[in-house]
Amino acid sequence: MSGVLTFPVRGSPRADALLVGGGLHLLAVWVPLLPFVAVAGYLSRVLAATATAESHVEPDRPGWRPVGALFRDGLRVTVTTVGYLAVPLFLLVVTLGGPLEGFDPTGTTDGLLFTVGSTVSTLLSAAICYPLPAAVAAVAREGTLRAAVDTTLVGAATQDAGYLVATLLAAGGLGLAAAAYGPLNRIALGFFCLFYVEVVAAAAIGRATGRAWRRRGV
Repeated sequence: MSGVLTFPVRGSPRADALLVGGGLHLLAVWVPLLPFVAVAGYLSRVLAATATAESHVEPDRPGWRPVGALFRDGLRVTVTTVGYLAVPLFLLVVTLGGPLEGFDPTGTTDGLLFTVGSTVSTLLSAAICYPLPAAVAAVAREGTLRAAVDTTLVGAATQDAGYLVATLLAAGGLGLAAAAYGPLNRIALGFFCLFYVEVVAAAAIGRATGRAWRRRGV
C-alpha cells in the first residue's frame, strides 16, 4: 500500500507528473475533453507499468512523452470506458427516468415498486461496471481495444479477491476526492489532489490486476 501511495511522486523530478496532471484538469475548465484524453493516456501508462511489474519490484513512474502515443492510449481508454458505461447509464436512465418516474416513493405500493426497481437497476449497473477497471488495464497492457472484451484477461482479474479490494478502495478514494474537489479548488488544490488520487487508484488496480494475471498465467 505504501508503494501505491507514493507512486505519483516517485522518481525525479518528483512533482512534474502532479503539476502536469493537475494543470490538465485545470485546463479542462476552458478546453473540454482534450485534456482529459491526455490524463486518460497517462493513467493508461500507470496501469500498464504496474500491471506488468513483478510483485517484488516497484515500477518506475511513467512519463508524459511521446505525446502522440499518449493521446492514442487515452483514446483507447476513453472508448473502453464509454463502451462499458453505456449499458449501466442506459439502465439507470430508462429505469429511474422512465417506468419509475411516475411512481410515488411515499406510497405503499408505489414505494415498494420504486425501491425494488431502483435497487435492481443499481445492482445490475454495479455488476456491469465491476469489470471496467480490469478491461482498461487489459487495454493498457495489450495496447489494443480487443483486449477490453478478452474474457480470459478480464475474467482472470474479476475473479481475484485482490482485484475486488483494490477496486473498492479505488472507488472509495475517488469518491472522497470528488467530494473534496469543490472545497479544495477554493485554494487551487482540487485539480492536483484529484489527479494524485487518480494515479494512486490506477496504480492500485494495476498491481492487483497484474498479480491476478500472474497467478493464472495470462
